[in-house]
Amino acid sequence: GIYADIASGIKSTTRKEFDRMIKDCKNGKIDIIFTKSISRFSRDTLDFLVAIRKLKEIGVDVCFQNEGITLTEQEGEFMMTVFEAVAQQESVNKSEHIKWGLQTGFRAGTSKLANRVCYGYQKDENGELVICQEQAEVVCLIFDLYLGGNSLSGISKELRSRRIPSPTGKDKWTSCAIDKILSNEKYIGDVMLQKTFRKNVFTDKQTRNKGEKARYVYENNHVGIIDKTTFEKVQEEKQRRSNTVCLDNGEADRKHGRFSSGNTLSGKIQCCECGRNYRRIKTRKGEIIWRCAGQVERTSGCQSRTIKQSEIDEYTRSILQIYKETIDTKSLIEKIVVDKNAFKIIVDSTVLS
Repeated sequence: GIYADIASGIKSTTRKEFDRMIKDCKNGKIDIIFTKSISRFSRDTLDFLVAIRKLKEIGVDVCFQNEGITLTEQEGEFMMTVFEAVAQQESVNKSEHIKWGLQTGFRAGTSKLANRVCYGYQKDENGELVICQEQAEVVCLIFDLYLGGNSLSGISKELRSRRIPSPTGKDKWTSCAIDKILSNEKYIGDVMLQKTFRKNVFTDKQTRNKGEKARYVYENNHVGIIDKTTFEKVQEEKQRRSNTVCLDNGEADRKHGRFSSGNTLSGKIQCCECGRNYRRIKTRKGEIIWRCAGQVERTSGCQSRTIKQSEIDEYTRSILQIYKETIDTKSLIEKIVVDKNAFKIIVDSTVLS
């Protein structure tokens, strides 16, 4: 049979046909492999040697047409290694030239990568980004739902209930897809290039650029869908809900609490004894209570009391009566601190002013 992969670069994890060919060799279906050149077989010297030695071990010959050598020749492995090393270096040089071209385009502000299409946009006849109205309405909905207190999974359920297909046409939206939309500066008309990079040409893995390389921002590259104020509010909310915090040494540390859209108080109720956040729990009788995460997980010996949702609601109602229900309860409570005997509600004074 014919085994053909469309892949580029020294390393590639998408060589399904090559893997299928090796499997057929192991199953005794192939006696000899004909390939145009060594560079088509592999462009990584180590992987190449591993493959040909495995094939030699199971008795499968390989013929390389351009080089005019076969695997069964005694001096074949040495010659093939030389040819393979040359092919690998040629690929490295080509990769460096491509990177140089990309960097030049980034700096000059002429990179065509700035106009890559994402959900909510399409290209016009000149290759420029223009708004796709139907998708843009969904983007606005996602931002509104998030600022309304919905979690990523909650937004996914809402979109599915409205029968709005995902960017890939599926019924269900993934949390990852929603998070990318909420984080994408393209929706305010800007573009950031080189968010990720490959550390070397011997890996396909893209590494998030945290300052190791320059990042390039094109402002007002196209018409935005979301206003900048809304976008910034979403980024602030994402940081508030984040399960990680940045330490003084710059490293990320995972917090104990986790955001839940079941109640806007998630992440706002804190235990004075162990420092853990409180979790929202629904009892068998249907009552909503809040309990220290350390007590729930039995990882701390703190004695902080449990709070009933009804107690919190009673307090907020008393505040609302004073202000004649002209304020939003979602933004009313800034923080609740709890100890063994009582709890204290800290109200955002800017909301009540």
